[in-house]
Amino acid sequence: MLYPETRWKFEQQDERAARALAENLNIPPLIARLLIARGITTVEAAERFIYIDKNDFHDPFLLDGMDDVVRRLKQAILGHEKILVFGDYDADGVSATAIMLLGLRALGAEADYYVPNRFDEGYGPNVPALEKARKERYSLVVTVDTGIAAIEAAEAARHLGLDYIVTDHHEPPPELPDAYAIVNPKKPGCPYPFKSLAGAGVAFKVIHALSGRAPEALLDLAAVGTICDLVPLVDENRLIAAKGLAALAAAPRPGLRALMKVAGILKQDLTADDIGFGIGPRINAAGRMDDARPAVELLLADSEAPADALAEQLDDYNRERKAVVDQIAAEACAEVERFPEEEKKSARHCPGKLA
Repeated sequence: MLYPETRWKFEQQDERAARALAENLNIPPLIARLLIARGITTVEAAERFIYIDKNDFHDPFLLDGMDDVVRRLKQAILGHEKILVFGDYDADGVSATAIMLLGLRALGAEADYYVPNRFDEGYGPNVPALEKARKERYSLVVTVDTGIAAIEAAEAARHLGLDYIVTDHHEPPPELPDAYAIVNPKKPGCPYPFKSLAGAGVAFKVIHALSGRAPEALLDLAAVGTICDLVPLVDENRLIAAKGLAALAAAPRPGLRALMKVAGILKQDLTADDIGFGIGPRINAAGRMDDARPAVELLLADSEAPADALAEQLDDYNRERKAVVDQIAAEACAEVERFPEEEKKSARHCPGKLA
């Protein structure tokens, strides 16, 4: 029999603070204690958490570097320059790619996207892809959900004459890339009040700044990336998730509607779990099994027929992914079964195989 190695740990709550929250917000004491346990200790913070519809998005220009990004993007749009959005192949990266591309195109930009193949190119911006972009007459590259550690790519872009903008949310390394501008809430010295945006959230904020208002039409995609990337659903992420789920339930775009259909998700019952366990794995499966392009094209689809075909393709990839995972797990467990009895006792993570 397998025994869990983790144990719940309960800490004494601040009963005085809990009573204050319960009385001021007219909520049950248990809810107040749970809020305190989450670190939400003031009435103001609790109101922001509970009454999400009363919240507003933070000023995008509080993100360090946003002024430079907006100035350069506006210049590129007015000058009819070709802009390349360089994305990542997971659900957050794919969502961020679609957000940036749709947002730029809605503002009149001549823009396209590139997502590297994980098998041929690995992770992140790479020199051959930038050389290809230059040959195709792109003058500006904007990364989404990637690029904060790509020192070599930034240097190559500079030598190629490409302006190179990084938008990312991952932890910055000690040395930052020599880019035209970098937008990342975790960048040292960035005054943005919320540090835990997903890549899709950062892309959303760029379009927010560029258009002068929060792009409500892109909240569904921002919610998908935010939920699938498992960032904390607090503060601005909670607002993105709540508003995005409402948009998905009300009028999902063709690609997400098609994904919901193959996943068996009823839109009136839509929850964050549906995104995390139904939509996300199918978007992720494209980049994990082959190439992420079908996933991006699905989110960009503007009509039912191509969306349905691409959703079926992603569903096939997901079945294939699950079959591969099951095979690997079975082979690993079979290998463990061949261990001596003493070694089996320490192999506690083989599901259901060891007594």
